Amino acid sequence: MASAIAIITSRKQRKLSWNSLCILLLTILIVSLCIGGIAPQKVSAHTSLTSAVPAANAELEQAPSSVILTFNERLEDGVYYIKVFDSKQKPVTDSKAKLNASRTVVQLDLPKLTTGNYLVTYHVISADGHPVEGTYLFSLGQSISQQPGGIPSNADLTFTGLSQEFGVLDMVNYLSRILYFITMLLFTGWVIWLRFGLGNIGNVRPMLEGWAVQLQRAYLLVFLLFMFTHIYAMVGNGGPEAMADLFTSTGIGYIWLGSLALSLLGFIVLYRNPWMDVVWVALLWVFKSLNGHAAAFAPQSQTIVLDVIHMAAAALWMGGLLMLLVLWRSNKEEAKVFFPRFSSIALASIALLTLSGVFIVLIFLPDIRYLVETQWGKMLLVKSALVLLVVLTGLTLRILYRKRTLEKVTYLLRVDAVLALLIACIVGIFTYLTPLPANEPLYWHVMGEKIHMTTQITPNVPGVNDITVKVWLPEKLGKPKQVLLKLRNAGTPEIAPIEVPLSFTTEDEKAFEESYNMKKHTYKARGAYLPYPGYWDIEIRVMDSNDDETVYQKQIRLY
Repeated sequence: MASAIAIITSRKQRKLSWNSLCILLLTILIVSLCIGGIAPQKVSAHTSLTSAVPAANAELEQAPSSVILTFNERLEDGVYYIKVFDSKQKPVTDSKAKLNASRTVVQLDLPKLTTGNYLVTYHVISADGHPVEGTYLFSLGQSISQQPGGIPSNADLTFTGLSQEFGVLDMVNYLSRILYFITMLLFTGWVIWLRFGLGNIGNVRPMLEGWAVQLQRAYLLVFLLFMFTHIYAMVGNGGPEAMADLFTSTGIGYIWLGSLALSLLGFIVLYRNPWMDVVWVALLWVFKSLNGHAAAFAPQSQTIVLDVIHMAAAALWMGGLLMLLVLWRSNKEEAKVFFPRFSSIALASIALLTLSGVFIVLIFLPDIRYLVETQWGKMLLVKSALVLLVVLTGLTLRILYRKRTLEKVTYLLRVDAVLALLIACIVGIFTYLTPLPANEPLYWHVMGEKIHMTTQITPNVPGVNDITVKVWLPEKLGKPKQVLLKLRNAGTPEIAPIEVPLSFTTEDEKAFEESYNMKKHTYKARGAYLPYPGYWDIEIRVMDSNDDETVYQKQIRLY
């Protein structure tokens, strides 16, 4: 009788445990949907510079009154700057840049500039908390290729790491981000399993609670390291004032402070009430979502919901796997009881990870071909392959467990743990990369025996662009009889080419520009003649006064 009562009690406890875990997953989903409902509904894709005045590599006759940079999405207020340096590396002004009301345009007023080359460098923070910076040149009253007086030749210049694409600071940033991501998932997943997943496993609970405390401490230390290593990237060369602005005037600063406060609060509120623990963990996931790509892609509410669900599934899998490994090493009998419970939830978590991941990719990437054209996409493909290995490993584990071949189970558990860490490392890296390829301004120059041609398209993005076509002909031939520019989208052959209305201009005549012993003729246009992404065929036809026609063709790709 006592044995029967024990069996019935055990089954009831197990049923209660499963019900609690199902209720937990449902609660996470509802909380995520509620958060998505109150989140802003409109935000653009990843931040990029869409317009610069003066433009990169511009050769000006008249001094500009300001530098105006336009971005494709709202920027963080507080930590941003534009600096302009002359050829002697001296700043031309001490004035501060200003952000417009829509927070998409940064402007720096300039004093009267003299002839020479100038360097523009800028630093802003995007809506998803990533620093965006760049540097370009323009010249005034001379060619940008002309060596200014008093400047040493290239042989005399020494560079200290500026040309390196991946430095020590980048390595530290990536490492801290990876550790932050791993410890957050392990700790939050451990808390959920400790509260709802143990069922009638009671003998080892004190030991598991001790692990929870150690994981909590590790998470806090790694989060502080993450903040410290990323502050420099956020502030740039802004100094102490920019650092103060980071935490008092920017969304990313508020998110960091909120995450820190929540992390410290965890030492007080956790392990007192199960559902209080759920709220605390869910808030931590939300703060992480607000500090990433999910906060920078429209529709923001859906991306944040998907990201929270994605993290919840990952935490349940990784936290549960770590708990199983700890139990397997310390108490195999309890581990055998825990294994079936974890196996089912892990399989469901992987399925949820895959489903939410697919939806996230469809939102992030307007063209699925970007998967093989960007570092972000290639790393995602590697991650997908590792997830497939995890599924195969998990299915094999279930089979071996039923056959009671424990030695092979131990080996495959370690393999599963290594795969989990590799996936977390990849996620920690590609969350720091932009999913979208970058567009570059077009500079296309073709030399010929009797004619030269240059075409420039700036910024060379879908939408409004400045187009310049320059033609050099022998002076005796005079002005070209006709210059035509046609743009055809290669993906839609049924649509006729767009003929760009080029206007002849004399504003671009510069005495310092190379003439090739010929007469230059300049044509310009501005408009949305490249209206959408894809491959575009450029065709330029130049007919001289002798009715001799020269045709130029080139294909470009817009993202």
